[in-house]
Amino acid sequence: MKNLPITDIGVLNVFRRLEMIVLDYDLSAVINDTDFYETFCNTLREFGEKCISFNEFSKQLESDTLKNRIPRMIHEDYFWRRFRQSYISRHSFPRTGLREFLLLMRNLGIKIVVISGRETHPEYIWSDLRRHGIDELIDDVITMHTLPLLSLREEFLFDKTPLIEHAKRKYSVLGEFICIGDYVTDYYSCIKAGGVFIGIGSAARTSILKKAGVSFIAENFYEVLLRLWEAAFI
Repeated sequence: MKNLPITDIGVLNVFRRLEMIVLDYDLSAVINDTDFYETFCNTLREFGEKCISFNEFSKQLESDTLKNRIPRMIHEDYFWRRFRQSYISRHSFPRTGLREFLLLMRNLGIKIVVISGRETHPEYIWSDLRRHGIDELIDDVITMHTLPLLSLREEFLFDKTPLIEHAKRKYSVLGEFICIGDYVTDYYSCIKAGGVFIGIGSAARTSILKKAGVSFIAENFYEVLLRLWEAAFI
């Protein structure tokens, strides 16, 4: 952190352009591969399939080929909808630099909104944030559970655009905002809503984002600050 150029007054003046951070949760803000694995296996079992090993799961998660494990008689979208309706956190831990990043954003008066592709109630994420002691650094948590309550629809599976637009209206965001996420649907949603996207995650995961056209890539939240610097937000 000491090498990051974030103390210059001129830098902070430029940072005032940034009004909101849209933060994906699973595999982005927190690392929780085990939660993903348990939910994926439970969904497989729901459709009469056997679970796969964690090693096999990890390889397919990194290469974005988990869809190949979905039973052929089940529509892929339906499988993932069932998956996200039961996704909760039990084994998560914050990604490196998250707390420091959130503290800096809070001190600069920038709204931090977690927008998750889960379809479970936001309270599950709030509970996880409290467990990690960072709930007071988050302004809001919105999940796909909220879509029908707001009479909103996604154009494609895991399309967060309506929820991002909702957050913009709720917090009167008229200027710049950044989205941070680990998957291509996070990227597409952010661009559709008019934001700047920063991909975060392992080298294998972010290589998929690069192929999709993502310019700014980070492994942790210290690197996110560097990407913000490169994008002239700080």
